[in-house]
Amino acid sequence: MRAVSPTPSPIASRAAPGFTLTELLVALFIGMLVLAGVNRIFLAGITTQNTTSLQTEVNRKAQVGLDSIVSKLRGSSGVIDASPSRIWFLDQEGRNCRFWLNGGALYRYSGVSAGSYTGGERLASDVKQLQFTYQDRSGAAATQADVVYTVVVLLEIERERHSARLQSAVRLRNK
Repeated sequence: MRAVSPTPSPIASRAAPGFTLTELLVALFIGMLVLAGVNRIFLAGITTQNTTSLQTEVNRKAQVGLDSIVSKLRGSSGVIDASPSRIWFLDQEGRNCRFWLNGGALYRYSGVSAGSYTGGERLASDVKQLQFTYQDRSGAAATQADVVYTVVVLLEIERERHSARLQSAVRLRNK
């Protein structure tokens, strides 16, 4: 008599299709690590873009403000009022021109009325410092507005830990 071996059942003889729970968990963990790395790179790019954009804005504001002051001063025939924080002079066309700081903003007035340091056009905000230094022909500190020959302008703008500090010396051409 021959021993009959049991025939394996069709379910037991072949492996179940798909992944085991362990394989699925390992794949899920690796996928999460990859996504976390991509997320960090994405956030670093956004932070860098925001920082660069803010510094560019601060630099632009400072350059526009300083360029406006310097271009008007270059053709000036003389300074009327000279103080460390504001300036008043006649521009090339003989109009009153004033620059001053008010509430963290740089203002400019250019027109026919003598007036005072009010109104005007706002040139730049976030101004931390606006300083004028006046020199006579010999380079010494000018003690009166009518002897000013050179004006040194310092403009500093600061916003959210980003700053730009620009300085320029302007010799009055028509003096």
